Amino acid sequence: MTAEPVLVSNLLDEARALIDARRYRPALRLLRSDAIPNGLERLHLLGLAHLGHRDAPAAIACLRRVLADRPDDADRLAALAQAHQADNAPFPAVRWFERAVRVSPGRPALTAALAGALRRDARYDDALVLARKALAAGDTSPDIRYEAAMAAAYLGRDAESLAHFDALLADDPEHAAAWFGSHAQALHGHGSEEALRRLRRATRCGGANGKYWGYLAATLRLLGRDAEADAVEAAEIGDNPKRRPLPDGARALLPKLSSDFRLFGNSGRLLRHALACATTPGLVLEFGVRRGTSLDHIADAAGQEVHGFDSFEGLPEGWVNSPRGVLTTGSQLPPVRDNARLHVGWFEDSLPPFLAAHPGPVRFVNVDSDIYASARTVLTALADRVRPGTVIVFDEYIGNRSWRDDEYRAFQEFAAENAVKYEYFAASPYTKQVAVRVSGVGRTA
Repeated sequence: MTAEPVLVSNLLDEARALIDARRYRPALRLLRSDAIPNGLERLHLLGLAHLGHRDAPAAIACLRRVLADRPDDADRLAALAQAHQADNAPFPAVRWFERAVRVSPGRPALTAALAGALRRDARYDDALVLARKALAAGDTSPDIRYEAAMAAAYLGRDAESLAHFDALLADDPEHAAAWFGSHAQALHGHGSEEALRRLRRATRCGGANGKYWGYLAATLRLLGRDAEADAVEAAEIGDNPKRRPLPDGARALLPKLSSDFRLFGNSGRLLRHALACATTPGLVLEFGVRRGTSLDHIADAAGQEVHGFDSFEGLPEGWVNSPRGVLTTGSQLPPVRDNARLHVGWFEDSLPPFLAAHPGPVRFVNVDSDIYASARTVLTALADRVRPGTVIVFDEYIGNRSWRDDEYRAFQEFAAENAVKYEYFAASPYTKQVAVRVSGVGRTA
């Protein structure tokens, strides 16, 4: 072997070591230098370094070029899947993880990664089936238990979710995400004190996400424990922009909290409670169906025909750090219950003809549109259908960095323009949902 290939091999090893040590910037500098010629291994390492440096599009570009030459390399397939996941694109991530598992079956890490991608793509039933299968086959790793717990939680299976979380925590008591995730499920079965205990425990784990403090402060605030919430905000939140959104959102709800206000830990329970409180007869609608999980809860509890609206092409514009088209299902329509009807298309196209054919007031609306423009379109179209007793649930009302400019802003504008009186009667800091009950409508000229 000549000296030059040896030098190149050593430089590639050095770049690999830098990536393993999470020193992505020096790895990128080294891999971009003229000392390392173009080649598949250089491209692969460049992709991994870009991924670690949080430049997902650059990572995807590199890794796709590698796979063009090595389409059956499981590790490279998984790396490309991870890059799509980092780019907030779970739909293609699932496809690449599925290919990796087919190429190299029986690898627990790949199985857990696929379950995680399915969960992020809102395919919770598929994720849970896969995780259960792995557990039955003897894989009791923290990753697979975590995915089983999370998928069960999204499906509203609190007892199963909590059992998976507790089994994980018995093996790994410092798993911060498991303490955090389990607090929401514990709220329903064990009450607020147990939920708060788990949430506090999450904050004490090494390397815990600092945002957990925001969840703790918001939960305390909405439970009416203002002194404790103040103490958490003073000691752990301050003016930290990453921790402030949820406590600030909780404060924004306080002036209009109802006397029967309730706190929830998962989406399905909040939706079912909101429907039970929606006693004014009328239409039951959802805007933002995606994989149909929330529509399934709504259709099961509504006792009537329900209607779901979605383009199934993702968001029509960028949102926070996500590009246009994020949350797409690839135009795949989900299976729905017999009493559910899907209306495919952008809201501004599908809603007017629907309303023309369906007169009468609105009983219940689930606004899961995320962005301001879509929420605004929906509320404007429904303005003359909203009555005292109408219930509106917003899926991303508080907690995101841009919450004041998204669904919250759309509703505040709608309420002001139509003289809508309302109260907040349910919320879930964990899922960022808020349920609104309209008490009066007096439209201005």
